[in-house]
Amino acid sequence: MSEIIGLTLNYRDAPRTLRCVSSLLADGAVAVVVLDNSADDGKSASQLVLALHGDSRVSVVESRVNLGFAAGVNSGIERIRRHASEAWILLLNNDATVRTGTLAALSAALQDHPEAVLAYPWIDHGGDVRAEAYYQPWLGLVTRRPFPGAVPHASGCAVLFAPQRWAEALYDEAFFMYGEDAELGFRLRRRKRQMVRVEHALVDHEGSASSGLGSEFYESRMVAAHWLLARRLASGVAQRRAMYAARFAFLGTRAVLRSLRFRSVVPIQALALGWRLAHGQDPLRDLASRERACPRRS
Repeated sequence: MSEIIGLTLNYRDAPRTLRCVSSLLADGAVAVVVLDNSADDGKSASQLVLALHGDSRVSVVESRVNLGFAAGVNSGIERIRRHASEAWILLLNNDATVRTGTLAALSAALQDHPEAVLAYPWIDHGGDVRAEAYYQPWLGLVTRRPFPGAVPHASGCAVLFAPQRWAEALYDEAFFMYGEDAELGFRLRRRKRQMVRVEHALVDHEGSASSGLGSEFYESRMVAAHWLLARRLASGVAQRRAMYAARFAFLGTRAVLRSLRFRSVVPIQALALGWRLAHGQDPLRDLASRERACPRRS
């Protein structure tokens, strides 16, 4: 059975990241790589290194810029593969922890399903326990249960990945934050590859600890993700136009409902910003792309 190396991204949140790392090591990960996305001149990375007290099982890799989620994960995977080509990689959000036995259950599932690229657990969001979600590309709806035309995807919060079974980058780096897991679900289906849900694996997830539900960052990035998914999932110009038309109605309604929920105009204001982010005006993604083109090797 392959060894498991943990991978998590840190954004200026050493306490949560340390809890995440500790849970991975306690449950059997042989090592953990922390990709520091903080872009704060090494301050957050130094805090992590100091708190780890020289634990040789944990590597803190500092990115010069915030790579976002998809590119950060891909960068971490590339680093692990350079140093441990046979290992499987447990991707875990830094605001999540694994319960005892989760890594063993996920690993056994991948071992028993050689056709699967990913194994994923149930995730407890403060008492709300769920596994996969379903994305409907025409309506932009995300549901917990199968829906006509929807495709399942595993949350990027927690997945065990067998990189030896998948030649492509795991996530599409056009997505700076959010939406990349839904795109992967569609890509796996198109490539006729599988993912497996593991019944006796459980992760506790705080959720939106870094981005903040209702914040401008969260709202605009979610809007951008829906537009990017329409572009990525459409099979041609006509289909893309039809998806765009549906998105205008869906995202407008969503923004109004969320504005009422949070008693804020931010979700409505985020419509314009999200459109710009998805259509070529995303300085964070552009900076990440330049960094990925000329990475610092380690």
